[in-house]
Amino acid sequence: MKALFRLLILGIYLFLMAPLIFVIISSVGSAALLAFPPRELTLRWYRQISPELLNSLWVSLEAATATTVICTILGVWIALAIARGRGPAPRLLRAVSAAPLSVPHLAIGIALYQAAQLSWDFSGLEIVGTFWGLMFGHCVIAMPFVVRGTLVGHAHVEAQIEEAAVSLGASPWRALFEVALPAIRPGLVSGAFLAFLASFDDVPVALFMGGGEHSTTFPLQVLESLEYSLKPDIMAISTLVILASVALVLALEHVFGLEHFLRGHPPG
Repeated sequence: MKALFRLLILGIYLFLMAPLIFVIISSVGSAALLAFPPRELTLRWYRQISPELLNSLWVSLEAATATTVICTILGVWIALAIARGRGPAPRLLRAVSAAPLSVPHLAIGIALYQAAQLSWDFSGLEIVGTFWGLMFGHCVIAMPFVVRGTLVGHAHVEAQIEEAAVSLGASPWRALFEVALPAIRPGLVSGAFLAFLASFDDVPVALFMGGGEHSTTFPLQVLESLEYSLKPDIMAISTLVILASVALVLALEHVFGLEHFLRGHPPG
């Protein structure tokens, strides 16, 4: 029975990993059109990745990084306001901050596009198809991850620690920055990591808010390229993204430990 269970788990893992393995193997095939399995192996497609794919990848990395920074800075204060506030305001803030998690991203993209059009009608400010509009849209869908991650980290911090720092002479602000924030860092980092992924992987919001010369993200460019043909350079750059993701996961495992990282609180 145990052997059958292990075989089932192995089959599930193989089923989940099969698309990634397919992409990696196809990226080293010699055929100009996708053929699997490849008859000959080559790395020339890595040298012939189209500039459009490279530029869109850079746009996605820039947008995801900027979104993560903004959401981390604002999200930690929103989370602290929710955790430490009194009255109905924290409950309302919690509901508003969590709302994007329960609304389809396609609906969010449409709503942001309509809001941007209204903004252009009243002020002449055009943000659709710009990098700033793309980043704003990504902040909407990424902010809840930082807020939720910080709240989880804050829930595992004893209030007496910060009170002890104040009683020993630290100002409330110093106790916050040197005691409370380092204690919730695992939750904050996990939320920032998920916010980065939410921005990098997004399609619906980028479809409405991006699409300009400097705001076409990597997923959008890949989808546009796939409309015409499945070229091997798409597999090549996708393989690079996969390998970079694996390296990032291994780094997180080394620094934090994935179990504690995903839970949002330090070991112990």
